[in-house]
Amino acid sequence: MVRGRWLAIAAVLALSAAATAFWFLALGPIREHRHWYDRVRADLDSLADRRPADVPPGQWEFMVGWTINLHANSAAARQWVDRGETWPFVEELERRLQGPVSVATIDWMWDEYARITKGGRLYGERYRPTLSSDLQHAQPGYWGIRVRQPGHAEPGAAAGGGGSSPRGD
Repeated sequence: MVRGRWLAIAAVLALSAAATAFWFLALGPIREHRHWYDRVRADLDSLADRRPADVPPGQWEFMVGWTINLHANSAAARQWVDRGETWPFVEELERRLQGPVSVATIDWMWDEYARITKGGRLYGERYRPTLSSDLQHAQPGYWGIRVRQPGHAEPGAAAGGGGSSPRGD
């Protein structure tokens, strides 16, 4: 009887250890990637409020929309992104978003996705908005993104994902 209790306790401890290992080794990286992905998405969404004065609203919406699409199609799965580059990318993106943004900001992001994601280079060759012949004819409403007038962002629409560390801790 005593031996049976010890076996039951050992089985419970083994299952607990396996569940803990699964949580930290399998689910932890998935959760971290999701946090990174959502933070970058929020930063990309903030671009709608940051249109440069020299870029028409339709063209800015076109570039922001395609960049959001790039993020979804090249970085949604953690296996598609160089995990050593995720947080340095966020740090640099948010540093750049603290100042004025421009078409060069969009191009920098596309260059970075080509560098840090598996599909970013090929996606960029097909869909990079700053090289698209459709850019000059882009009209507001194509992506359904509300682009603000320069200097007229809604209160509280600050750039960056916030937080005190690169991971928002």
